[in-house]
Amino acid sequence: MVGGGRKLMAREGYDRSDWKKQEENHTKTFAQSDALSRGSFLKVMLTGAASALSVGTGFARSLRSPVSRQSKRLVRGLTQDTRLYGSTAVEIGGKAKLDGLKISVDCSDSSSMKWNVTVPEEGEFDLFVSCAVSVPGFKLEIRSGSSSVKVELKVTEGVYQQTEGGWFFNFERTRLDGKLHLTRGVNPVTVQVSRPEQSGVVRFRCLEILPVSGSAAIIPSEESVRAHRANTDWFVKAGYGVMFHWTDFTQPREGEKKPYKDAVDAFDVNAFANMVEEMRAGYVVFTLNHAHPHCAAPIQSWEAIHPGWTTRRDLIGDLADALEARSIRFLLYINSPILTKLGNIGPTGLYQLTFSEEQFAEIHRDVLGEIGARYGERLAGYWFDSWYQSLAAYPDVPIDAVYRACRVGNPRRITCFNFWIFPVLTPYQDYWQANSTVCKIRSLLVASNGALAKDFRRMDCYLCWRVGPRQTRTDSRASI
Repeated sequence: MVGGGRKLMAREGYDRSDWKKQEENHTKTFAQSDALSRGSFLKVMLTGAASALSVGTGFARSLRSPVSRQSKRLVRGLTQDTRLYGSTAVEIGGKAKLDGLKISVDCSDSSSMKWNVTVPEEGEFDLFVSCAVSVPGFKLEIRSGSSSVKVELKVTEGVYQQTEGGWFFNFERTRLDGKLHLTRGVNPVTVQVSRPEQSGVVRFRCLEILPVSGSAAIIPSEESVRAHRANTDWFVKAGYGVMFHWTDFTQPREGEKKPYKDAVDAFDVNAFANMVEEMRAGYVVFTLNHAHPHCAAPIQSWEAIHPGWTTRRDLIGDLADALEARSIRFLLYINSPILTKLGNIGPTGLYQLTFSEEQFAEIHRDVLGEIGARYGERLAGYWFDSWYQSLAAYPDVPIDAVYRACRVGNPRRITCFNFWIFPVLTPYQDYWQANSTVCKIRSLLVASNGALAKDFRRMDCYLCWRVGPRQTRTDSRASI
């Protein structure tokens, strides 16, 4: 259980004891995790009121009850890593405005954003900003009371060119010089962007606030992170693999489209594995879910969240067996927002939530624990999609805890989290993911000259590009 005692309720016949034991062997439970501990930090702050400091139980919502949305933009209390997005600001002022997709804030001269952040203990805090800066000359000030940090923003680099509509995609995450002092209780935190001239734009994505007192545990050293990573030698030696985006939307070349469960029952595993073997691919990435929460296996923890979306046939297990017999590694693609019923983004940039933050973490723990224990070493890795959305909706989710859950049943399993065009906000992954046209990706690797990774200097890069109307080719040969 986590926090205020919320946990996924087991359905009838749902026996988690076997994989739960394996989870305890390979990873700490969420209740034991330092990253999830609310012992020295507030559980949840909804209103920003000082009286809320007495809150100690977090949400008291059942698994199936939707999380209520309120009219005011909210910021949770400060955990060990607080991420502030434009959508959670209590004020967006001056010339600042949410972009068309409501995923960043466009800031020109005289732009500001304000949050109310609750801190359990007074102290100094490190600051990280993720943004895209199109022209030089922008100044950034982060202020709370009499404490402030001022920097001049540098133009962010990358391969993307600014679009005719003014979009600039080269986002970077930068650690700012200086510390911000916050007091116990509610602190107004303001970000001010200014520039003498009127042209240009800063696309603000996220401000991270980390307490200096716990930075040794919060910001792991590169050596410490490497110690947690799985060995990817086989991934590099594989040369290339293939990804199959096989979902309930997949249309056969001939004949009528079958319902998903019927298509699962009719799937010819041996013919599929023979085809992959003929392609001499070293691994397969297979889509478990995407637009809909289907799961081609009888995973009971999945069924508990999405009744009727699992299948009686264990197609995932059959695929894993057939590929293993041919010495081909098998990885699963999982879309986390769909798994956790993340709703649409609203007019103010807030996502419609079905579950609380703790439940989001527990769902991943339970599902990954059952999948990991069920398939063991037959499952070589995961590719998690849309984590730029997951963290925007649940800013305080500790990715390292999800990363540990990925190791259940196979401590050598490799994992990555897709942040799309935005900076990767975790070192806890074993390889990098990117999907684009091959020319842009190769240009990106050449242009970065190894600097792209920075904190990930020896990370293997998973490249993915389309090679046909319904086919995708992948390549893991690039190493950063």
